[in-house]
Amino acid sequence: MRFARVIGNLVASQKVDGLEGVKFLVVQPLDLHREPEGDAYIAVDATNQAGMDELVFVIASKEASFALPVEFVPVDAAVVGIVDDVDDRPLYDANSVNWKVFLKQPE
Repeated sequence: MRFARVIGNLVASQKVDGLEGVKFLVVQPLDLHREPEGDAYIAVDATNQAGMDELVFVIASKEASFALPVEFVPVDAAVVGIVDDVDDRPLYDANSVNWKVFLKQPE
């Protein structure tokens, strides 16, 4: 699972059975700093709500088909979540801890 940004839509005039009513999105994969990384690709929208410029979660491989109403359709990537907010704070901030509590004070 990784972050991606929706950068477009794909309209298909014909779809495989099981993909009727499913949106195709053009997504740009992102690195850890949410900067573009690699080439954009097509992902189905399992949420059926993702829109342009949204930050989304994308899964790939066989698991992508499990997110759709009809399993085992031929898809390689699926949007499975829309990201509302990202908390980039470190899990542990050394500056916020009063180390005197943990150190044995000289008597």
